[in-house]
Amino acid sequence: MSNIDADLVVVGGGGAGLMAAGTAAMENDALNIVLLEQDPDEPCNTEIASNFIPAAGTRFQRATGVDDSLDVFVADVMAKNGGKGDPEVTHALCREAAAAVHQMADAFGVDMEFAPELTWVGHTNRRLHAHPSRGGPPIVAQLRKHIGAQPNVTVLNHTRATGLTLESDRVVGVTAEQDGQPFHVAAPCVALTTGGFSANREMLAEYIPEMAEAPNIGSNGDNGDGIRWGQEAGAALSLMSGYQGRDCIFEDGTRVTPPVLNEGGIAVNSTGRRFVNEREDYSALARVYRAQPGGVAYFIWDARIQRMVENVLVMQQAMERGGIVTGASLDAIADAYDLPAAALAETMARYNEGVRQNRDDFGRQELTVPLEAPWYAARITGAIAHTQGGLAVDTSCRVLRDDKTPIPGLYAGGNTIAGLSGDDPAGYLSGNGLLVAYASGMIIGRHAAESITT
Repeated sequence: MSNIDADLVVVGGGGAGLMAAGTAAMENDALNIVLLEQDPDEPCNTEIASNFIPAAGTRFQRATGVDDSLDVFVADVMAKNGGKGDPEVTHALCREAAAAVHQMADAFGVDMEFAPELTWVGHTNRRLHAHPSRGGPPIVAQLRKHIGAQPNVTVLNHTRATGLTLESDRVVGVTAEQDGQPFHVAAPCVALTTGGFSANREMLAEYIPEMAEAPNIGSNGDNGDGIRWGQEAGAALSLMSGYQGRDCIFEDGTRVTPPVLNEGGIAVNSTGRRFVNEREDYSALARVYRAQPGGVAYFIWDARIQRMVENVLVMQQAMERGGIVTGASLDAIADAYDLPAAALAETMARYNEGVRQNRDDFGRQELTVPLEAPWYAARITGAIAHTQGGLAVDTSCRVLRDDKTPIPGLYAGGNTIAGLSGDDPAGYLSGNGLLVAYASGMIIGRHAAESITT
């Protein structure tokens, strides 16, 4: 390939990159935008995630009578992360979340709806939005379809960016290669939306050693490239120990949805005993599961809960892949996983009695109703879904140096930036990753388009 001139080059075609390219193209149809995607066949985190997107004050909420506000939303995020992180960036991302949801539906043709049916710990109000399938693939497919149809966007698939190019202190493009042939994209604006570093074991060992050996159920392409390139260009790093932890059944990412526990399910270890308050943050619980005997735990729930979650894509996948066991009796569940049947029966009886008396051995609040046969269960371990630390940015998603000044020409979004979860997995509020992806992408597209035209 020959060298290419562009106004904006976006590196990475996940949720943040697609939103950035699509927004910039919509803001100014005279811009020449290039999107580099290393491997469109490798699922990005936006496809892997359940895709429940939090936003406050949307028309979808209002249509169902939900009264929510930006201030309450921001307060929930900051309460969850312990006040760690940039409050102005947090406010900016939360503020744009509703606009991002509306833009996806109205301008990009994504089928979006309010998703109030499940409990998500930490959210004061019901504010999650999703595709009717409750999955990410159709959202990404529609975004790719829409952006691929824009005459001012060139999408280069199977194209690997290899670094940034600088003149003095300004980023002026990227180096890349396609089919083994190197080339250069010159552009006054570069957006790094390459994801985090959950697939980079060396970076995990450095920044998140507790999960360095855990399964990565996020994208295999999350190797930290954008973070390292930004750092080489003088960018500051922030909150690098933050991540979203998850449970997983198989290392391919097969898992259950958190409301399995939030709605009343329990977790036991190989002794058949409970060991934790299951309504604690599911992200922080990943390391707790790994600390159990054999590094595993067992989720057990009933038909009432199964009916509530059976339409969530990840639950359908878990059933199809044989990751969920069903049984007419607890003995059947015990036999399936070689658990001590008597201990399991005693554990369930004690939990149910506590629910009836509104008390819990582990301080669990908001108890639902006693569990009863038939049963559903899954054996899980703790995994890492994606990292939440990265490049420091301002409210326009411009990448910052240590002295808080922006690096000219350089933007970043999605998991490439320091997100909203603080420096610990317990700071992750459900939907933080997708909130950052879609909102930061929209912010980048708007600001880059404005800066180019002015």
